[in-house]
Amino acid sequence: MKDERLRFAADLHDIQGHHLQVIALKSELAARLVAADPERAAAEMREVRQLAADALSDTRAVVQGYRRTTLDDEITNATRVLAAAGIDARTSLEPATATDGLPEPTRHLLGLVMREATTNVLRHSRARHAEVDYRVTGGLARLRVGNDGADEPLDTARHTAQGTGLHSLGERLRLAEGELTWQRDGEHFAVTALLPTGPATEAGPAGPGTTATTAVGPADPGKGTAR
Repeated sequence: MKDERLRFAADLHDIQGHHLQVIALKSELAARLVAADPERAAAEMREVRQLAADALSDTRAVVQGYRRTTLDDEITNATRVLAAAGIDARTSLEPATATDGLPEPTRHLLGLVMREATTNVLRHSRARHAEVDYRVTGGLARLRVGNDGADEPLDTARHTAQGTGLHSLGERLRLAEGELTWQRDGEHFAVTALLPTGPATEAGPAGPGTTATTAVGPADPGKGTAR
């Protein structure tokens, strides 16, 4: 019962946090466009209204246990959201239909990673470019999301204790026999998720005190940083 509550809290946090971040971004853009381009500003506000409706619908679906995040949906959403933020997002999907054969829990976990990585780009960077690379090799599904313009490393103690963010996702992937790693190199930040392509049991969020494995460069162990 406790694991289910934690899973629900994490999913609700992710859904609402992501929607609110995009709503804030597009509202700010609309405010800047009011004088220079009223029609574009009005279009942005119509999108804000739709995003608010989507957030309400998704929240209801989470409460009712119907909504399941998938990698396919989140890659599509990330491309649209990052473009709206003026970020050049490039995707490389090999093969293009590989997600169709993945177990549903794997698609769900990879979708959560994609959403968290996208939210991090919006909240913790001044990115100009981002790249999404997804491929299946050697029985493993590999998702990598990178961006430039990364902010200075943040204190992650509060983030981890709340059971959200990369640390919590890393624990969920570990319990599903996968791993989540992240690395900062200068102003570039990258998140990489690996999960088996065979049958898997989805793990709920871990409680306080658990940590994810963090990838660091061999020359500088201090580069690995969660956001």
